[in-house]
Amino acid sequence: MMYAPSLLDPAAESLKLTDFVGATDVAREARTLLGERFSSVTFMYVLMRAFEVEYAAACDAARWHEFHGGPRALSDADLETLLAPWLVR
Repeated sequence: MMYAPSLLDPAAESLKLTDFVGATDVAREARTLLGERFSSVTFMYVLMRAFEVEYAAACDAARWHEFHGGPRALSDADLETLLAPWLVR
């Protein structure tokens, strides 16, 4: 399902201002902020808007294990490593 940026940008802005301890915190806060709109696609969008995460990295982040399982799923540790360059404060 597609969502207009106007529905997702407020979540991205809130996410940018949130105190977090790493990528897993960011992902869980995004899930809270987006509610029923939370998906791998909306997560990618808010990562790119809030933290200027590159598209390829955001695509990889969308494979986080809490979205789906499978052999290509990212663990929490993988997500932390992947997003660390963009989450430095």
